[in-house]
Amino acid sequence: MEDAIIKKEFVRRILKEEAYRLERNQGLQMRKLLHFHTGTLESERDFHIHQEAGLDGKLTFKHKAYERFLDLKKKPQLKRGRRIKRKNYPIHNKFVFGHYYVIANRLMVDFTNDVAASLKREMER
Repeated sequence: MEDAIIKKEFVRRILKEEAYRLERNQGLQMRKLLHFHTGTLESERDFHIHQEAGLDGKLTFKHKAYERFLDLKKKPQLKRGRRIKRKNYPIHNKFVFGHYYVIANRLMVDFTNDVAASLKREMER
């Protein structure tokens, strides 16, 4: 089997595992923090792994736009001489960038000769 095919399969598996972990971890945090929504924020997230000719793999994450706005810290407002502090919900950046760095690290470090040999054996079956 070609080395390029084994590398593409390795990348696909890493992206699939991390997409599952991101969906699970972010979903747990959303269910924990967001009690005032209909659930569409969590249910309408979508993860796709694309493998094209010139590319080993790409993970695409689609979500509602206001998910990012819930994550932003808001400036306190003055109302009748009092400062009103609004709460932010850390449900986007923490998870997306955390998993981004994990994916990058795993792609750089985890591909060893043993992993390549085991993938080759699995793919030949």
